[in-house]
Amino acid sequence: MLFHTSTRIFAHIDCNSFYASCEVLRDPSLKGKCVCVWDQIVIAASYEAKKYGVKTGTPLWEAERMLGKKLVKRIPDHSWYRQVSERLMQYLTAKLGKIEVFSIDELFAELTNISGRYDDFAETLKEEIYHDIGIPVSIGISNTRIRAKMFGDLNKPYGSYVDFNVESIEWLFRTLAVTEVPYIARGNSERLGSTVKTVYDFYAMEWRRVSEILGRNGVILWLELHGVDSWVPHDTEKKRKSIACTRSFNHEMSSNPHFLWRQILMNFERAYDTMLSEKQGARVIWLLLRTKEFTYQTRAVDMSETNIDKSRMVSLLREMLLSLFDKNSIYRTTGVTFSELSPFTPKQLSVFDIDDRVQVKSEKISNTLTKLKERFGENIVHQGFIRESKVSRELPTVFEVG
Repeated sequence: MLFHTSTRIFAHIDCNSFYASCEVLRDPSLKGKCVCVWDQIVIAASYEAKKYGVKTGTPLWEAERMLGKKLVKRIPDHSWYRQVSERLMQYLTAKLGKIEVFSIDELFAELTNISGRYDDFAETLKEEIYHDIGIPVSIGISNTRIRAKMFGDLNKPYGSYVDFNVESIEWLFRTLAVTEVPYIARGNSERLGSTVKTVYDFYAMEWRRVSEILGRNGVILWLELHGVDSWVPHDTEKKRKSIACTRSFNHEMSSNPHFLWRQILMNFERAYDTMLSEKQGARVIWLLLRTKEFTYQTRAVDMSETNIDKSRMVSLLREMLLSLFDKNSIYRTTGVTFSELSPFTPKQLSVFDIDDRVQVKSEKISNTLTKLKERFGENIVHQGFIRESKVSRELPTVFEVG
């Protein structure tokens, strides 16, 4: 295959621990502390917390065990995160021209006509972003988007990496696992075979073989690694029919409901975050389970109207999992999908409505806690949360009561 190597230059700009960084931006006293943003599971952790082993999907009780008194907990505030994201995107649009928003906390920008050294430009840009916006970012620069995205992950947090040289890039590819290529997770890695362990192994494959195994999308990734400008991020301005997030865990196939629920919550958070960043709401929510034998189980709930009610959606997912889960099955994939999307603006409430709702919620919480303590003892409640493993239920997990 003859290559037409890209002469365009792309930057991938990725916010570091975005939710946790937003919390530090709002409360500077949290800088340098082990901040965990959580909603039943940890959905974002500062790099200080990550040093102790906390990561996305870690149950809160486990994060408490790892961090002890160092743990600083914050409930996610998606409205605030969207404000910070919009401020960053507007800032970079003014500074760089047209940008390609990839998610709430990352984007691509073309730098082809930028003068000067690209490594100097990257260092200056991340310092300006931190000074003017208050969010640390990492930047990767190369002549394709996929290369730039991979390079941006190399020196996190608050780092940059620039490379266009074929020899040095090939050397780098030999040091990286093939799963470091975006969209080649464990499932696709297994399909490529045991001989394809590094990025270079994939890069060195014959393109027809890549096509046989991974199809057109795999060839596009392969071309990008070879310096061919062939991949474009999804167009967020184009109306979507659905937003989906799935994850396979082929090396960790499990029938453990704790594990499955954490995977579902991680899928939900990513899909929900995307939906909010695109200012959409959903009418229908789907749950997907795929077994070891590759059989699919799906369930959907029509919520009757478009909304972004997170607690309701999580509750519906829990109910769907309870109805689909078979303790005799082993699962390899979970997925969450939002469909019947439409632009969504929350209804404005009066101050009286808000006060009434808070009062009702407080009364419900108080009554619930009283009943739980009567049935299971005083120790069932831990800092406003129920340790579900101490309660005999069909689906062990951690449930929010507040």
